[in-house]
Formats: sequence, structure tokens, C-alpha cells
Amino acid sequence: MPKVSAYLARDRIFVDLAPGDRDEVLKEFIDRVAEADGISADRATTILRGVLKRERMGTTGVGRGIAIPHCKTSAVERPMVAFAKLAEPIPYGASDGAPVHSLFLVVSPLEANEEHIEILKWIARLARSDYHTAILRNTADAGSLYDFFRETDEAS
Repeated sequence: MPKVSAYLARDRIFVDLAPGDRDEVLKEFIDRVAEADGISADRATTILRGVLKRERMGTTGVGRGIAIPHCKTSAVERPMVAFAKLAEPIPYGASDGAPVHSLFLVVSPLEANEEHIEILKWIARLARSDYHTAILRNTADAGSLYDFFRETDEAS
């Protein structure tokens, strides 16, 4: 399997996502990813529906200000990772009750079980580290975050 950072393009890192309620934030995030990747409005809607369906099953807020909204769908041909830092943290129903400042979006094809799990495990490792979560919370430059993700992926 390729490194996780192979699924994360620089133009899918956003550092200024406007706060709002969870569903509004997720819609804006997916709309930005769709625009960056040239994903059609229909496919973006399918992704949003998949992500919201997953959220209804249980929050993807994993604690320490991080959420990992994700889904598997026929709307993509290969796994895709995106990152957004919110301008202000929002309530998200995270496992530790803390508001969320950072979102990792993971969208994979229906048959990409192994890749999907490996991506989620990599993000979960970042989320468990006080050091890594501090970098996510305090870095406001998308290029620096992209470099951080690539370096972290190389070290894993």
C-alpha cells in the first residue's frame, strides 16, 4: 500500500474553514474538496450523504479537537484524504466533549477496505499525540501542514 500522504494532495488542505454547525461545516469542506479536485456536484452530494450517514451512526470526533468524517462510496475511484482547520472550534459531539478544530476527511471506493482502514489508523495515531495535535491546532499555513503530514507519514 502507498504511504497515506499519497492520498492527500496539497490543494486539499484548508486552514480557514468557517465555523458553523457540524453539517454546515462538512458541506463546506466537501464543496471545497470537490472544487479543488474537479468533482461534480452530484458526486460531492453523494460524498456528503455518505459522511452524514456515518456521523448519524456515531460521532467521528475522536477527541483532542480532531474529527475524522469518512465514508466509502462509489463516487470516488481511489482513496482521498483532505484536511481542514476551522477558523474557530465547533461543538462536534466528540468522545472527550472537546470542540473540534481539525477535520480529516477520508473518502474511499467501496472495495478499498485495507486502504481505508490504514488511512484511519494513521490519522488516529496523529490524534493520540499531544505533540501532533498541538501542531494541527497551531499551524496556520497549508504548505507547512502538507509538509508535516508527509514527514509524519515517512516516519510511520
